[in-house]
Amino acid sequence: MLVLFAVATLGLSGFAAWFFFGGPEDDPTRLKLAAEMAEIETLKPQARSGEMKAQYALARLYHTGQFGSRDLNLAYEWYSKAAEKGHPGAQYFIGTFFADSKVVKQSYYRASEWYRLAANLGRVADAQLALGDLYFHGRGVPHDYAEALGWYRKAAEQGHPVAQYLLGSMYQEGWAGDHDPVEAYKWFTLAHRQRDRVMADNPKFDTRVALDGVGKGMNQDQIKRAGDAARNWRPK
Repeated sequence: MLVLFAVATLGLSGFAAWFFFGGPEDDPTRLKLAAEMAEIETLKPQARSGEMKAQYALARLYHTGQFGSRDLNLAYEWYSKAAEKGHPGAQYFIGTFFADSKVVKQSYYRASEWYRLAANLGRVADAQLALGDLYFHGRGVPHDYAEALGWYRKAAEQGHPVAQYLLGSMYQEGWAGDHDPVEAYKWFTLAHRQRDRVMADNPKFDTRVALDGVGKGMNQDQIKRAGDAARNWRPK
């Protein structure tokens, strides 16, 4: 009865009531939420003192929390503080907030500014890929296939499988110059090594289908050269 009275008086949600009053002590979800909240409380003093890495770590917890700690407004606030200090990961995520209209009004131009900082200074492959996408679609920046290819290449050369797939597509279709099936096959082969990750990003990006498609128009010598290039490739 006392528990019910507390729930009714405090106006707690069902989840909050369960967390504070119900469920066994060793309930996995309850323990994980407690751990998340404890980590947040540990990071707060460091973040408030201006420590950039703590600000970023706190933002990540608020951004990705799965057990009740997720708060996009607080994530944006702490990403902003870390980004202004030059944290490349925070700069990338601020860009995603502007691109996806999370918390702030959508602005592909503002997204491109933050992506560029993270892509250039921090060499963040996700930011390079995202900036390439903006140029490919002409969102917030001029529509420019050559510029898109350049940013896709930077991310692909670091080993980003989605960028490798898109770079292969650029060469397959000749969007930024001459059609080059050997280069296309090479990058599709590299992307295929992480096929699940590529298709998780976009189910239409099937590396097996891409390889079969470009391979139909190639001779055995071209396929061998592409395969050798992929085997000898190392991330930069």
